[in-house]
Amino acid sequence: MTVHLGMQRKRRFWVAMGVVAMVAALAWTGMRRPAILVLHSQSERIPWTRGVDAGIDRVIDQNSGIRLQRIYFSAHNQEQAVTQMTEVRRFIARWRPDVILAVDDLAQAQVGAAYLAKGTPQIVYSGIEDQERTLSHSAMPQVRGIAERTPWPIVERTLLQLAELSSVQAASSGPFKPQRIALLSDTGSAAEEEARGFAAHVWQAAQPVGAWRCTTLEQWQQALDEIAQQADVVVIGDYRNLAGPEGLSRAAWRQLLANTVLARLQLPMTALSAYAVSDGIPMGILPSPIEQGEVAAQMALHISREGASPAALPEHQKHLLTQDFALILNPQQMQRRHLSLGAMDTYYARISGRLIGSGTP
Repeated sequence: MTVHLGMQRKRRFWVAMGVVAMVAALAWTGMRRPAILVLHSQSERIPWTRGVDAGIDRVIDQNSGIRLQRIYFSAHNQEQAVTQMTEVRRFIARWRPDVILAVDDLAQAQVGAAYLAKGTPQIVYSGIEDQERTLSHSAMPQVRGIAERTPWPIVERTLLQLAELSSVQAASSGPFKPQRIALLSDTGSAAEEEARGFAAHVWQAAQPVGAWRCTTLEQWQQALDEIAQQADVVVIGDYRNLAGPEGLSRAAWRQLLANTVLARLQLPMTALSAYAVSDGIPMGILPSPIEQGEVAAQMALHISREGASPAALPEHQKHLLTQDFALILNPQQMQRRHLSLGAMDTYYARISGRLIGSGTP
């Protein structure tokens, strides 16, 4: 009996040791897997962020052997933003990712830029840049990425087709006149890129009449009145940074601004964002968030797996610009304002909406 009990104890001991060894081996293997930290400047609930994540997931799946972590900035004031940034930096110090994939201007300027002088971790940027273009203009060897650019040739073509097919334009006659086009936006980083592109684009069949940049509701309303008199078509740029009243949620404030546009302008219009279409703007033309996520993830995966140095790449392969775009519609607003597109654009809009989950009616 004593011998039998001793053998049982030894067997249990070696089984326990085997379990401990297996757990330790799994933990060690997990720690050795390359790690990519995705930092989003915006909430996971907005269509743009969902589209970027969809692009990332096309490249990095659960079977890729990569430890993937996502963090979404969701601060509503400066105090919350400072707290969240501090927490993110502490997490980075603990988790020690091989690559930080910084999506959009806040993550790039506040987190990605902070690690430039250190040389590690590797930095991949994606989306709209901060005003100083800290990462895309960096000569540091550990930086690469893809910047967001508004597809102005597509904006011009599609918006002018929208004007041509609208009931108002179809009923008009007379000699051809270039459509007068205006841009309306706030003064944030995304709007800066939009204004630069609007000014630099060589217009083929439209005549730009100006970019209205607003910081208050009063300026926004005045700009709408001026645009109604001076333009035939209008582009609605970024307006998330336009100051709103205390106690009103961001979503409600955006909705109010969009409703003001719809009430004061009867012109054919397009937005440059998916959230504006959700707010009620009839149509949106924007860089493809799928492409932004997919290209950045390919860069991050290559660095993680191969240990490749961005310095070994030609400069034109390190800093890329978006090539694809998304076209999304708000069907109810299109119908209400008697606006229509050609069959091909309508089909592409349907595909774009499915890919990024625009949240439109």
